[in-house]
Amino acid sequence: MSSDPQFEHIYKKFHPSLMSFAVYLTRNKSVASELVNDVFLAIWHKRDEFTFDDELKPYIFQALKNKCFNYNRKKQLSTVELLKSDKKSEYNADTPTIVRETKQQLDAILNSLPPKCKQIFMMSRIDEMKNKDIADLLDISIKTVENQMTKALKIFKENFKTT
Repeated sequence: MSSDPQFEHIYKKFHPSLMSFAVYLTRNKSVASELVNDVFLAIWHKRDEFTFDDELKPYIFQALKNKCFNYNRKKQLSTVELLKSDKKSEYNADTPTIVRETKQQLDAILNSLPPKCKQIFMMSRIDEMKNKDIADLLDISIKTVENQMTKALKIFKENFKTT
């Protein structure tokens, strides 16, 4: 490959944050590295179609996000297939109905959140990340993270029904 100074600039500028984002989404550094490189390779092959400026950033992050989600989906499908082939357990514990219904209700509310709000909520509450770390990783302000968390908690409070 010949050298392209604009491409090198974009690579050096976005590679670290793309790696952090991919590692967060895949939970695997080597897979993340491979996916980030795939995105840059695709950009290299289509370099004549792009203007290498800051407007390329959303495209790069969306492409990486899609690759990570596809990877996770394939990984999840292969895990499900492995589980199907496992022997059925003889242990049969009944999960209390109220626990199952509560989980279903919380999952439904979580899935009803807007995508960005859901992502920030999960990073905060499930992954136990600090607002500053979330803001740095997603390249948004801490205030935006706080606003999205307030929005998510309000939606949970309004929609969660206890019996």
